Amino acid sequence: MKEYTCIQVNHHKEVPKSIADMQNLGWRLNTYQATGFGTDVKHYLLFEKGG
Repeated sequence: MKEYTCIQVNHHKEVPKSIADMQNLGWRLNTYQATGFGTDVKHYLLFEKGG
């Protein structure tokens, strides 16, 4: 059975580090979504593990 977890990142410069940190914990990036405008953009990363 797959497990899923979603994290929110508040700045685009933090996205690569967040992905690398989660991959080191055994998670794989499934979906990436950014929403908002101007300086108020939120980045949502959905990770999956197992299978």
